[in-house]
Amino acid sequence: MIVTHDGLGALLLGGVFMIVLIAAEAWARIGRPHPEWTRKLVHVGGGLICLGFPFFVRSPWIVLGLSVTLSGVFALGARTGQLRSLHRVARRSRGAEYYPLAVTLVFLMAQSRPWLYVASIMTLAVADAAAALVGSSYGRIRYEVDGSSKSVEGSLAFFMMAFWVIHVPLLLMTDLPRETCLLAAALVALLVTGFEAVSLGGLDNLFVPIGVCAILARITTKPVPEIVFQLGSLLALLVAGAALIRRTRAFNTGATLTFVLFAYGAWSLGSPHWAVPILLGLVLYTLIRMRWTAAGSGQVRVRILFRALVVPLVLLVLANATQSSARLFAPFVAAWATACALAAGKQAVFCRAMDKGLRCALFAGLAAVGAVILPTWGLVRTAAWPLILALSGAVVGAALVRLPFLNTQDANEQDRLWTAADLAVTCAAALAVVLLQKLPAIGVWQPARFSFPDGFI
Repeated sequence: MIVTHDGLGALLLGGVFMIVLIAAEAWARIGRPHPEWTRKLVHVGGGLICLGFPFFVRSPWIVLGLSVTLSGVFALGARTGQLRSLHRVARRSRGAEYYPLAVTLVFLMAQSRPWLYVASIMTLAVADAAAALVGSSYGRIRYEVDGSSKSVEGSLAFFMMAFWVIHVPLLLMTDLPRETCLLAAALVALLVTGFEAVSLGGLDNLFVPIGVCAILARITTKPVPEIVFQLGSLLALLVAGAALIRRTRAFNTGATLTFVLFAYGAWSLGSPHWAVPILLGLVLYTLIRMRWTAAGSGQVRVRILFRALVVPLVLLVLANATQSSARLFAPFVAAWATACALAAGKQAVFCRAMDKGLRCALFAGLAAVGAVILPTWGLVRTAAWPLILALSGAVVGAALVRLPFLNTQDANEQDRLWTAADLAVTCAAALAVVLLQKLPAIGVWQPARFSFPDGFI
């Protein structure tokens, strides 16, 4: 009976979606409207139809089957050029293919919590469409994200709509206090506005709903003072990021937002102690860049920065998901310090401030150790000199392995500033520290736990 009920629900929802898709396709072929309008008709209509999944379909396998089928149809339409309602936009995007996958993942993550599913899918369907339509029609203040121009007006529209579509389900479908609903909606909306701003190639259709689902599930369990603290921390990081753009011009707007989100993630998922090495590394790179910036060196872009952040980001998420912060903090610091060493060395090579080879590698490794690892030592519970030496050796060794093979031609090609070799060396440094911590003489470099002052909560 469950399969029959779920099958009927799936047929009903799938049939309604096909009507919306056919209507959008007919509009695109006959009326020839702006491509963004038909695309957003399918986007919004499909999202509103998907709101029925928790109420009409209980089997995740049926949702997955519909997701795979629709993703295949959208991909085939993109390849053959038949789905004009979705694929006539000028920008390259695979958002249509990501959309059904996002719905399935949110369905799995929000099991037995329909309010969480509704808030996530409504943000995907409504807020994203509002940003695109307002930005394309009224966007005047532009900012760059890796060659893609976005507007402040579009981002503001996304934030305002995301706030309401998150806030209303919290108020109507949960028994959470009003202040928790208000503050949680503001924090999550601000974060996913950043996700939408820096996502490229349609990845916002994946990151935004998953981000809403994961962050909202976590933040609504926190007391109000902690939510206030988290919101204030994020706003402070955004202000500092804006000041960084204006002062140094080292990062483009998208890369600056990416770094702010990463720093906040370390602050929130780990603790403020996890964010300190991130901020120290930023200071190191900024100082080196200000000292040796050459004409034509360009700005750090989202793709380059994201590649550099992949390894520490994975370690941060694993530490949070598995409650293994004591074992993964040192590998996290090692991965980040190695990324800083490679970035500093590449900057030196690019600006010809040093000769290529061991001199540059040794300088970069020692700079990262001195600026990132040694100050971080004050944040741990035990003074473990053997582990300090192990961390330092892993970072300097990684720089000595990688940077001597870097040449000026590599540094001049912005899209190759973070290669597979850099990723491998960063992984190796983190893995070396994981293995060294198993030695009795090294031990675990556990960060001190952050707590609010007595009486604050």
